[in-house]
Amino acid sequence: MSAPAPITDQRNRAAPARRQHTRKLPFDGLISLTILLVALFLIAPLAYTIMRTLSEAPAGWADLMKSLDSGILPRMLGNTLIVVMSSALLATIMGAIFAVLHERTDGNLGSMGELLPLAPLIVPPIAGVIGWAILLDPNVGVLNMLLRKFMLIFGVELGTGPLDIYSRAGLIYVTALYLVPYVFLVVSAALRNLDSSIEEASRVSGAPPIRTLARITLPAIRPSLLAGFILAVIAGIGLFSVPIVLGTAARVEVVSVFIYRLLDQFPPKLASGLMLSAGMVALVQILLVLQRWVSPIERGAMSGGRGGRSGRIRLGLLKRPAQILTGLYLMATSILPVAGLLVVSFQSFWTPIINPSQFSLANYRFVLFENGPTSRAFTTSFTLGAATATLAMLIAAIAILGTRQRKGKSAGLSDFVMNLPATLPHTVIGIAFLISFTSPWINLYGTIAILLMAYIAMALPFAARAASSAASGIGMDLAEASRIAGASPAKTFARILFPLALPGLLAGWIIVFIHTAGEVTASSLLAGARNPVIGRIMTELWVFGSFPQLAAMSIIVTLVTSLCVALMLFISRRSGQSGWT
Repeated sequence: MSAPAPITDQRNRAAPARRQHTRKLPFDGLISLTILLVALFLIAPLAYTIMRTLSEAPAGWADLMKSLDSGILPRMLGNTLIVVMSSALLATIMGAIFAVLHERTDGNLGSMGELLPLAPLIVPPIAGVIGWAILLDPNVGVLNMLLRKFMLIFGVELGTGPLDIYSRAGLIYVTALYLVPYVFLVVSAALRNLDSSIEEASRVSGAPPIRTLARITLPAIRPSLLAGFILAVIAGIGLFSVPIVLGTAARVEVVSVFIYRLLDQFPPKLASGLMLSAGMVALVQILLVLQRWVSPIERGAMSGGRGGRSGRIRLGLLKRPAQILTGLYLMATSILPVAGLLVVSFQSFWTPIINPSQFSLANYRFVLFENGPTSRAFTTSFTLGAATATLAMLIAAIAILGTRQRKGKSAGLSDFVMNLPATLPHTVIGIAFLISFTSPWINLYGTIAILLMAYIAMALPFAARAASSAASGIGMDLAEASRIAGASPAKTFARILFPLALPGLLAGWIIVFIHTAGEVTASSLLAGARNPVIGRIMTELWVFGSFPQLAAMSIIVTLVTSLCVALMLFISRRSGQSGWT
């Protein structure tokens, strides 16, 4: 019988385990605390808003019944249905065509085609829609003026038009432009994951490419097409910047703008706004459930996962038109509206007559240096954008990367909490923070604090997506080796996971910064005169008719976002990671 080991030896052997355990707890606690605080940060305002909605329901219902009797509510709901469904359908057709061209044919634009989902980032929606208004205003639109001169060659003289952006058709067209990337990303992912062997067999058997596309490819990705359409509908419901500019002038009111007007008038009709916001949330949640149900990942529509990039369809004579089509979309979302903004930004007043000898930089001096609200708006928005991006990415890094070292359901819980704001329209998020933090006991309206909190809430899904993308490109072998070597989870996170994920996190930082700096929806509800922000100021300049100053401000914002997108592409290509997908 062997003698028992000395007590000191037992203690020495147990000491590393105890030290590892004590080192492990603080970081695990930090992760759990971060997820808990984020959950409370997001859920508390929503819960309080729901309580206020229930308490204000009788008054809100009475106000809505008055709107119903007067015909305002039915018209608004009808306009919303027509605009959102039509825009989503058009965006689905365009997004599917671009995805097929990019993933399955030789008619793609190569690296330029990768810009398609980033196009809405290059020119913020509020600047892009104002650019289109400058181009296609029926009276003084720059592009309309050129079209009228061209038609004079054929003896056709027009006093206005021929195109009118201030119409339901114009609103649908511009809205669809900003919904295309949602469909493109979903359908492109489906095509990359689709086994191309059946398509190749169809082509080998002599079937023309169009028949293969119609009978093989499109039926196989039908769930993705439907999921992309539903995602476009969800995004269209909450879109604010396009209808506030074009819809107002066209007298086509939609629900997001209608809620804003209910809260922006005096006295504000809070009860009606809360009731409509609750309806928006309920509709979006139903659509999200439907979108997940038809998702190819859950329905098993994908098979093989071999992709189809190796055997691209040769378009022949159609290759150049296909590339022109993709290029036209990129022009429509970036080059054309920027050109319109640039022309007006150099003019003393908005006129379709382009006379370079009259151009000046007076509008740029005015918005940057001479006018207090606009100059403060740049400082405030860019500072808030940087602060929001830093805090959101730090939270996402801890919550997403940290949970990769933990077993159990913590990773799923972290993903759910971080992506919760993505299921809510920005109008609803803005109202939730407006209701929760402008009560008599705490009034933060118009302060930096309430703007920062709302921006972080809206930015968390983008940050989580970037962190998840960065984490997916990191093999866990090094982290596992670090753990076996006795390193604590905190040290593994700080010395291995975070440095490897840093390029993807930086790309995510840039995306969050861009979205925050040009944010319009929540800014219109929460920003005050003391802390003006770009989105609110640009909306007010449009309403008051200060078009040259508005154009100059839009160009400055576009220049900043374009530099940010270029930097993000550089980082992504160098690292092989992307903060977008």
